[in-house]
Amino acid sequence: MSVRLSSPDKVLWPDVGLTKADLFAWVTDAAPRLLPQVVDRPLSLKRFPKGVQGKGFFQKDLPDHAPDSIRRWRVWAESADREVAYALVDDVEGLQWLAQQNTIELHPALLRVDRPDRADQLVFDIDPGPEAVPPGRVALWVKEVLDELELVARVKTSGGKGVHVIVPIERRYGPELLRPLTLAIARMVAERHPDQLTVEMRKADREGRTLIDWSRGGGSTLIAAWSPRARAEATVAMPLSWDQVDADLDPTRWTMRNALDLDDPWADDGVSPQRLEHVRDAVQDAGFDLVDASPRDRTANALSRGGLAREQG
Repeated sequence: MSVRLSSPDKVLWPDVGLTKADLFAWVTDAAPRLLPQVVDRPLSLKRFPKGVQGKGFFQKDLPDHAPDSIRRWRVWAESADREVAYALVDDVEGLQWLAQQNTIELHPALLRVDRPDRADQLVFDIDPGPEAVPPGRVALWVKEVLDELELVARVKTSGGKGVHVIVPIERRYGPELLRPLTLAIARMVAERHPDQLTVEMRKADREGRTLIDWSRGGGSTLIAAWSPRARAEATVAMPLSWDQVDADLDPTRWTMRNALDLDDPWADDGVSPQRLEHVRDAVQDAGFDLVDASPRDRTANALSRGGLAREQG
C-alpha cells in the first residue's frame, strides 16, 4: 500500500506551526519505535480533522473505506449494542494512512488480540491535582513500593501533565485479579503520603490531591509511547529511563520537534513480563484486601464493603 498524502499544508498544531505533512513525517520516522507499542493491539484513534484547536473525536470502529491492508479486530461492544471493528496496525504504511486521516493520538489496548482475556500490563496513571505534587516525585514513590514487591516497572510521560508507571506482566491473569491488585498497590502508595495522594477516582473526593489512577487494571487503553498528543505544544508520550525521573521532571518537555533526538530508553532494557502470585500474597499480608471496585463508585465505599476472599485471589 502506498499512501497518498492530501492537504499536506493543513496546519494541525497552529501554536507551533506543525502541519499534516509534519504528522506524516513523524509517524514515518518514529515507526521503528512506535510500531512495537501498537502491533496486535486494538486501537482507539483520536482524530482532529480541523487541528488540535478544533473538536476532535475518538474512533474505535475502522471505517469501511480503510484499506484492506489494515487488519480489523471485530468484537461485540455491549455499550454500543453492535460489533466494532478495531484497527490493527502492523506497518509504517498503516501509521501513514492514519496520519492521512488526521489521526493524532493512538490509544492501544493493554492486551493483544491473540489473548484478549489477558492483559499484559499493570498501569498506574499519575494525574496531578490542583495542589500538585511533582509527578516525577510521585512516580518514584510508586517505584519504591513496586521495588518492595519485587516488580520491575517502566515509566513514560503521558504527553500531558501526568506520568505513567507500567509493569509488564505475563498473560495469565484476568481482570478479576488485575483490577483489585492495581488498586491495592495504589493504596499502598497513597497511604504512605495521605496528604498528597489519593485513589479516589471521583474529583469531588480528591480534595486537590494527586490521583494514582488504578482503573485501567485488566483492560482499557493507554496512550502509546511515542504517540503525539493533541496539545498546543505538539507534545509526545515519551518513554523514559528511571534516571531521567526526579521532582523536576516536566512531562511536557518532549515534543515532535525533539523527542526523536534521544535514544529509545526502552530498547533492550531487559524488562520481561512478570508473575503476580507473590505480589497478590504480599499486598494481602500487608493488610490490603483485594477489592474489585468500580471506578464510578466512591472508592472508600467499595473498600468499606470488604475485599475478595483470599482463596479467590
